[in-house]
Amino acid sequence: MSPAPIVRRRRPVSMQQGCLSDRTLFDRMARPVAVLTAILGLAACQEKNAFVPPPPPEVDFIHPYIGPVSVHVEAPGRTASATRAEVRARVKGFLQARHFEPGSFVKAGAPLFSIEPEQFQAAVDAAQGQLDRAQADLGIATTNLEKRKQASLTGAVSQIDVAAADAEAKGAAANVKIAEANLADAKRDLGYTKIASPIDGLVSKELVDIGNLVGADGATLLTTVVNDNPVLVEFEANERDILTHLASRPSADRPGYGEAFNGLALKLTLSDGTIYPHPGKLDFLDNAVDPQTGTIRLRAQFPNPDGALTSGLFVRVGLPVLKWTQPDARAIRLPAQLVQRDLGGSFVLVIGEGDKIERRPVETTAFREGDQVILANGLEAGDRVVASHLQKARPGMTVVPKARPTETPAPGA
Repeated sequence: MSPAPIVRRRRPVSMQQGCLSDRTLFDRMARPVAVLTAILGLAACQEKNAFVPPPPPEVDFIHPYIGPVSVHVEAPGRTASATRAEVRARVKGFLQARHFEPGSFVKAGAPLFSIEPEQFQAAVDAAQGQLDRAQADLGIATTNLEKRKQASLTGAVSQIDVAAADAEAKGAAANVKIAEANLADAKRDLGYTKIASPIDGLVSKELVDIGNLVGADGATLLTTVVNDNPVLVEFEANERDILTHLASRPSADRPGYGEAFNGLALKLTLSDGTIYPHPGKLDFLDNAVDPQTGTIRLRAQFPNPDGALTSGLFVRVGLPVLKWTQPDARAIRLPAQLVQRDLGGSFVLVIGEGDKIERRPVETTAFREGDQVILANGLEAGDRVVASHLQKARPGMTVVPKARPTETPAPGA
């Protein structure tokens, strides 16, 4: 009889993989509850804190200047010397010497060049000899005339002989005048061999080397001398900008420019932005507006005592705007960075009632005075214009105003 089979009982799967104990299962269920309890407790603690808004920020402000200002309409131009002289050879000859240092200042009459004088001195001597001979002939002819006149009284000579002697005397006198003129020409040409500066000024370098023939094909240019005091600037202005100045032009009753025209103080700005310290004045206004461009030509004159200017510089001439220079003008001057612009137009931020920021529309102009812009309207002298935190300041915001006196524009600043 075969033995009974051995039956092996298998444990449940959960027991084979290791089932959780009751304690472990409790711990895992308890953890979320604890976390939730902690969150609820934290929320309960936060509900006890009240929000405290930050204090109003300090904002600097300035007061705008309102009154007459010195503003200019600028036009481009180039400087030119008041006097420019071209030094040329006026006779034909070989250049002998140079008597100046290039670029130096020379006085009128100072020697600049010499041309070999020998041939011209010989011409003077020959002309002098011709004159001496003509004067001798005149003396003989005069004596002969006097003798024939005396002889005609006794009938020794006829009146025809007297008339012939008179004609000879007059011809001799004419020859003397011709000889004198030839001598003067020869002396003048000899004088041209010494070339002097015609004016006071700065002399350029020589344009012809020593030893070269000059004057062969006309008056050879040797150098130039310029006088830069004063300096002239020719420019063109828009017709709208000179309408108020047209009445100051000369007329039948007034040969010169009017007082208002002569009293204009012009400003000169150099190419690097520097303002020239000496104001200028107008000395020429053309007689018609160019219909092609709508502009008129003017010329200004600026003193140049220190030689700070020279001819050929690119500059901008500022013509005063009479509208804003009158004593009763109410131009508003404000630093340019305080004026903002958006789709609604130009505006500034001001501190109004209750120290709250307000938006104030303003009307701008095309004029500036230094780093400040000129406004036509929109502000009063007592307005407090926001001068700091412009990026953060918003209309309706309450601020703590703080005056900034160093930023306050002053008249004539």
